[in-house]
Amino acid sequence: MKVTRTLASTALTVGLVAGGTALVSAPAQAAPEAGSHNQVRNQQSQNQQSQNQQGQTQQTEDEARDEIIDRAQTWVDQQVPYDMTGYHPDPQGNEYCTDCSGFVSMAWGLDASENTVTLPDFAETIDKEDLKPGDVLMKGGPGTEGANGHVAIFNGWANDEHTAYYGIEEGGSTGTVAREISYPYDQDDAFVPYRLKGL
Repeated sequence: MKVTRTLASTALTVGLVAGGTALVSAPAQAAPEAGSHNQVRNQQSQNQQSQNQQGQTQQTEDEARDEIIDRAQTWVDQQVPYDMTGYHPDPQGNEYCTDCSGFVSMAWGLDASENTVTLPDFAETIDKEDLKPGDVLMKGGPGTEGANGHVAIFNGWANDEHTAYYGIEEGGSTGTVAREISYPYDQDDAFVPYRLKGL
């Protein structure tokens, strides 16, 4: 009896030292109903995939919003002046018009400079409470050519009452600036919240 225990102990030790796996038999249990184990595993796998996708989507959205603000900030840092006929490069060297909508086109990474008439085609309206950094407040659409329209980038609320926000814009009298703006845009109710499509 003592010899048997010693051999079993030695065999277990040798197996573990050699990198093997010790098998210990567990008490017998009733087999699960056919297919139930696989159903549970499949459901767990689907739940995990869903959580992973949600995490990836959120991370991608956050990264995209950060990039919009970072791109906008480059023109603020460079103090790009307002000029409806002028152009200035983005961080990659692509040229955009140095007016309000050209500035937003640059920050959003659009292929070309849009204007306040065409910019809404690249966005969708959202509710005030859904605003996030990288969205915009815009007086746009038909009839907003030239100085009739304007757009500013939203970069977070400036107060708990949501009556003012931090905006980034290319303005006629200021050039490219980051400033606090009264909602929706210095109390002009013609301004509407928009979000870049796909964001």
